[in-house]
Amino acid sequence: MPYLEIATNIPRDRVTPEIVSTFSKILSETIGKPEQYCVVRVIPDQLMSFGGTFDPCGSAILMSLGKLGVEENKTYASKIYAVVEKYLGIPNDRMYIQFIDKQTSEVGFKGTTFHQILGR
Repeated sequence: MPYLEIATNIPRDRVTPEIVSTFSKILSETIGKPEQYCVVRVIPDQLMSFGGTFDPCGSAILMSLGKLGVEENKTYASKIYAVVEKYLGIPNDRMYIQFIDKQTSEVGFKGTTFHQILGR
């Protein structure tokens, strides 16, 4: 159940539903989990600076139950930076990504937690 959140100072009118759908498909393919469990949230219009300027910038969080690690995160970073630059125009030197590997007991779904759903 990957969750990708991107906060950015890019204006709302440049963030289309098609872009968010594209991010969802790429997230699913990259992390190897069904798209039906992927969540993508793009938060535009943020009052945000990076390096002291207000040029296009962002901050991202990729959270998942497993599938994150030293080598995996390098691959995910490469893919995320590429699509963010292509679709939002944010250069890869103007955004940080946090990788958060959650335990199944720390994420809820369908009125319970993934620990109960997955039995681990």
